Amino acid sequence: MLGIRKVIKATVVGTCIGLASVNVVAKDNYILAGASPGGLWSLLGAGVDKAMRASYPKTTVTYQTSGGGFANAVQVASKKVDFGLMHDAEAKIAAKGTDPYKAPVNNLRAMAVMYNFAAFQPMVTKDFADKYGISTYEDLKAKKAPVRLVLNKRGNIAHNQAVEVLAAYGISLEDIESWGGSIQYSGSKGSVELMKNRQADMVMNNIFVGHSSIREVLNSMPMVMMPVSQAVRDSVSSAMGTGQMVIPGKAYDILSDDHPTLALTAMLVVNSDTSDDEVYTVTKALITNVGEIQGVHKAMRSLNPEMMVKQNAIPFHPGAIKAYKEAGLM
Repeated sequence: MLGIRKVIKATVVGTCIGLASVNVVAKDNYILAGASPGGLWSLLGAGVDKAMRASYPKTTVTYQTSGGGFANAVQVASKKVDFGLMHDAEAKIAAKGTDPYKAPVNNLRAMAVMYNFAAFQPMVTKDFADKYGISTYEDLKAKKAPVRLVLNKRGNIAHNQAVEVLAAYGISLEDIESWGGSIQYSGSKGSVELMKNRQADMVMNNIFVGHSSIREVLNSMPMVMMPVSQAVRDSVSSAMGTGQMVIPGKAYDILSDDHPTLALTAMLVVNSDTSDDEVYTVTKALITNVGEIQGVHKAMRSLNPEMMVKQNAIPFHPGAIKAYKEAGLM
């Protein structure tokens, strides 16, 4: 890590929140690689900055925009940033060195989970489900229904998880097209428009329970939530290093009971060469001041110190382990 002391504005690069002047930890400023500006990850960047400054008022965390978790692995591994946000599945793919990587990225270590509740919520319109007698993925395969499916964009880990689920049921994207269906790729906002405009029959995405995009679809037309069997959840979790969760039955009117599903976990990762003392200091500040991160968005209210250790995609950094053990979390 560079030992140069510098003063950088905290939040998205170039936007000033406050300045650091006196070094009280290893560095005056830390760089956190996130994703695009304006999304939840940028708010998490601001929350991490607030958590650090709550313990060390003259230390800042600068949120740096990037291409997302896959890109952040390279940024952290090459020490271009101090730490980065990644999903658990992205970290596991990086460790394996599979596409989009040409070789394993072995020097990533987990520091803290930020959330583990980006729920897999596949939904099909009731009209399509009734027309073809579809209530499960097994039905979809057996009846070779010509479904117009919306997946998240390639390069987004939610896309990978959807493809893994289909594969676990013995369905490929080519199969769907051969049945007369189609595959469209869009982010959450675009998928809402496709569904509302009746240009798609089914959407598979990972998003927070009760997210506005899901509410908008549910308010536009009757939908059916597709169940994911325990066997498939276990298979995909094992393959991708992802977790599982339960969507409460009361979350949506279309659910008659609690709905078990898959989930993506977002975490802060750090280079394995970062000193134990430095990672311990940062991790302890996050544990102590978790309320600062909870306050950035209502979805983050579920974050607590116990959640910060709930991932198994890659090893935790020894400095983080020390902080968690000290707090009785490991």
